[in-house]
Amino acid sequence: MKLSSRYRKRLVPVLIAGVAVASLALTACAGGDSGGASSPTATPVAGGTLKVQLSAAPNCLDPAVAFSANERAVVRPLVDSLVDMDPATGKIVPWLASSWDINADDTAYTFHLKPGITFSDGSPVDAAAVKSTFDYVTTTDKTTSSRGVGYLRGYTGTKIIDPQTAEIDFSAPNVQFLPGASTSTLGILSTSSAAATADQRCAGTFVGSGPFTLKDYTQGQSADLVKRAGYASASSLASHTGDAYLDGIAFQVVNVSNARDGALESKQSDVAIDIATQDVPQLQAAGVTPLFGTQPGMPASLMVNTTRPGLDDPAIRNAMEIGFDRASDVTAVLGTYYKPATSILTSNLPQYKDESSLITFDADKAKSDLDAAGWVVGADGIRAKDGTAANFAVTFTSTFGAYYTSLLQLFQQQMKDIGIGITLKDGTQAAQFAVSTSHDYDLDITTLTDVDPDIIRSSAALILDKPTLDQAGITALFTTSQQQANPADRTATYGQIQDSMIQNGYIIPFWEGGQFVGYGSNVMGLKMDFQSWLDFYDTSLVQ
Repeated sequence: MKLSSRYRKRLVPVLIAGVAVASLALTACAGGDSGGASSPTATPVAGGTLKVQLSAAPNCLDPAVAFSANERAVVRPLVDSLVDMDPATGKIVPWLASSWDINADDTAYTFHLKPGITFSDGSPVDAAAVKSTFDYVTTTDKTTSSRGVGYLRGYTGTKIIDPQTAEIDFSAPNVQFLPGASTSTLGILSTSSAAATADQRCAGTFVGSGPFTLKDYTQGQSADLVKRAGYASASSLASHTGDAYLDGIAFQVVNVSNARDGALESKQSDVAIDIATQDVPQLQAAGVTPLFGTQPGMPASLMVNTTRPGLDDPAIRNAMEIGFDRASDVTAVLGTYYKPATSILTSNLPQYKDESSLITFDADKAKSDLDAAGWVVGADGIRAKDGTAANFAVTFTSTFGAYYTSLLQLFQQQMKDIGIGITLKDGTQAAQFAVSTSHDYDLDITTLTDVDPDIIRSSAALILDKPTLDQAGITALFTTSQQQANPADRTATYGQIQDSMIQNGYIIPFWEGGQFVGYGSNVMGLKMDFQSWLDFYDTSLVQ
């Protein structure tokens, strides 16, 4: 791999808690591992179809758009990326590209593709495919890939130096591009895929170079993948080369956790996404191994609409930051697997800054601060000021997990204790997305998974009120962060962003999200990548 010495010096490890070693969060689950062989001495054997139960229906299979753990579980086996990221060290390593070069100001990335690699339709994985993939993502009338556009911010085009060499150019320094190039969001698709509409690609009309192909997809119900013969482009992190071990993967949507866990326990399924923490002891007794990974990015957090009456008062926002007991709430609902959030970035990102001193639970202080700000408790126990009642709604979707409801109910009760009324509005994923993007919400709970802190600018900031961020100087800090090639400088800037977001109460962090999966004793080689998404390439079934 060709890397300039300047780049080697600024490689910053991204420590993904619980991915390389799941025991980080599984102290109560002896025997949990990171998805290695269920029998350490077993030898992988080719054959069989892995039965995987999803916790929610995938809405879109377009790699550039796929967002949830369920969508990415289906998509990742279909598409390879230019590079990969080691979940243990954060190091960028070869995948479709054997090497790459970066110019002095991070405005040009030149990738040297492995020779002889093809897509599943036989067409070559070449510079033209790299160009058509990135051109498509940045063509706004073709895709809704906000994260892809974020990775490619300032994209001016791809130069085809020769069939195996592509130069990706940007109008300004783009330090988040290389980590982005390791994600399925920027997975490379065939040139023919660029002719498909956004709806067609969401339905699975695209061609990738991954170890599996999509055989059948029924929206809301199931997806079936089959092994691709002749696969030769495995990531350098893989444990083997050549074809996948599995003949296929059968995904079925089962949106009730008890049903998923029961099927796993009775061996009707091999893998289940989003197992319930309370079922872990029983599952382990049945030979099931829990696999947990903390997902990097923005923790599950309440985004605050500062244009709404009441929420435009910093006293209300700051009281909400300290008025509920994150640590106790998370432990009560999720056990020891998940961690309470202590900033607007997860603690496994190198740019994370511990803001726990600003958001430590202190109900008495929250009450006294509200009293001092003129918010008076009424007969109904809810505070009011100048005719405005401190009543707000939280929009969320329990399709991301039933525990969302349980955690928010605890938040609701603790807010009531300090005189703030909370209504919970549970809707579909589509409905929550609509209120988020239209800013038609009071408090909107959002979690965003990404390896780069730019997720705050490219996604979270779009939900917040832009004039508010401009006035606080946060927008300017975002701009600065995108042009800082020096990791220490960028970390310092993100420290300021985290300080401002927390001090102003624009984002109220709650818990760090994670992927919690169970797999049976007949499964070996199941892994998680740097984002804690499932990786099935090295997976096999004990025959």
